[in-house]
Amino acid sequence: MEWKTLYKRILPIMDKFYKRTMSTIEQHLPGFLIVGFISLISYTLNELVKDYINLEAVTIAIFISILYGQTLKIQDLTKPGITFSLKKLLKVGIVLLGFKLSLQTLQTLLEVGPTLVLMILVYVPVTLLLSILLGRLFRVDTKLATLLGVGSSICGASAIVALAPTIKAKKDDSVIAISTVSLLGAIGVFIYIAFSNYLSTFQYGAWSGLTLQGVAHAVAAASSNGADSEIVGTTVKLTRVLMLVPVSLVLSYSFKNDSETNQNSDKVAKFPMYVLYFIIAILINSTGWLPDTLTNLFAFLSKVFILMAMTAMGLNVNFRGIARKGIKALLLGAVLFVIMSSISFVIIYYIL
Repeated sequence: MEWKTLYKRILPIMDKFYKRTMSTIEQHLPGFLIVGFISLISYTLNELVKDYINLEAVTIAIFISILYGQTLKIQDLTKPGITFSLKKLLKVGIVLLGFKLSLQTLQTLLEVGPTLVLMILVYVPVTLLLSILLGRLFRVDTKLATLLGVGSSICGASAIVALAPTIKAKKDDSVIAISTVSLLGAIGVFIYIAFSNYLSTFQYGAWSGLTLQGVAHAVAAASSNGADSEIVGTTVKLTRVLMLVPVSLVLSYSFKNDSETNQNSDKVAKFPMYVLYFIIAILINSTGWLPDTLTNLFAFLSKVFILMAMTAMGLNVNFRGIARKGIKALLLGAVLFVIMSSISFVIIYYIL
């Protein structure tokens, strides 16, 4: 008798849950399929051309999704799935990114070259501050200049994706920043290879890892000079990625009283919890408890979710805003890259 009574009580709850779940899936599926399809095309195209120029699948996805959004327009039917991809998958992807990093990376670098650690600790804030100052000179919006500085100083598109919500940046600014640093990084790979003979293997790997924008860019350039150079470049680059944590804390505090941020938001900006989860992921991975199969899976899912989130961002973009701001942003990014790359080259040449 009790089981029948319990069954009668549970059945309506399960039925309600089932109907709500199915309704949510039906509501989000159209937009989710569009985002997934564009992401798959972008990934495939990048795999086909990356041996010649590695723009990253994220950049290709943004271009395709902007083109789609401006020509075919976004239907109301697809908006829920697109919004879900942008807001939810983005944060999950950032958290999973933490499983690619560990504190052992920093320890390894300290053993190989403690001077390099000091250079990274100086390079990141100097590049970020210089970007903001150049932004005032070129009359680029402070948040866009900040995103360009973040992408240039830490880890390209991934850093911009991770920190854009922290400063409540506009979608258009995120797209411009990602496109700019990805393009400059791809060009930089070819330029760096041309200068590889002027530095030792260790120096060249350090220069690539310290100054090139994205992880893919740094590894591609460093690997062109041999396995030893690739190891140094990758280690330096991953140590730069760890700087996401302190930079996110500083930016969260710096922009919490920003008038534009508060006007565009119902709540005062708070510390983004996904950054805390990102830190926890790094600490868990640092223990070495997780098997490589699982961490590799997390790394793969991180790429997929961030790619889908950036596709969704491109579908929501204001093309006129990009056209208006894009040229100045590209000029700022190029000047910043030349200055920091040149100074770092000289310092590495004479010190390391």
